[in-house]
Amino acid sequence: MSVTSFAQHFRRQLRAFGFNPLIRASDRLEVLAVLSVLATAIFALPFAADAGTMLYDAGIRTADEQAHSRHSVEAVAVEDSATLPAEFNDPSYVRAQWAEGTQLRSERVLTPTTVRAGEPLEIWLDNAGEVVAAPQTAADAELNAVVAAGTIWVALVACSALVAFVIRASLDRSRDRAWEHELHLLAHNDDGWANRHT
Repeated sequence: MSVTSFAQHFRRQLRAFGFNPLIRASDRLEVLAVLSVLATAIFALPFAADAGTMLYDAGIRTADEQAHSRHSVEAVAVEDSATLPAEFNDPSYVRAQWAEGTQLRSERVLTPTTVRAGEPLEIWLDNAGEVVAAPQTAADAELNAVVAAGTIWVALVACSALVAFVIRASLDRSRDRAWEHELHLLAHNDDGWANRHT
């Protein structure tokens, strides 16, 4: 739909608020339902932005906590990582070995790519020495916040559009019934007796 045709359609919709006696109450209600979707799209923006900002702040706090509670260790792959079919893009596991004090420690770790035995790996440990994921970064927090804000906005607009669709479908059924009734009266007018008995 071009901008011009959209503007023409919007002007036609706004005429439903005029004083034309041919405009039905159902027409006005339908236009209100459509305008409510536009209003939701506009007013949902700051709400979604606030939610994204709160999630970003929480993500930054998490990133800061993880940066202080996790540290990286250089390890070596002891074996080739399990290869997956080409259509799968999942990370694979590999047994890695690294020095922990004077001892060697070996454990299966998750790798984003396939590695060969003997290749170096960077793994992350928490303060208790457990293998954990890499700490979240500020870029991760920003991406999560943007995705969350967009999802919230789309969900609110979609719910509003769904309500408008249900209202319009109900109004269409009501108008169809009214047309059928009027056509029935026209076809079986009986010199006005049908109108007197309805």
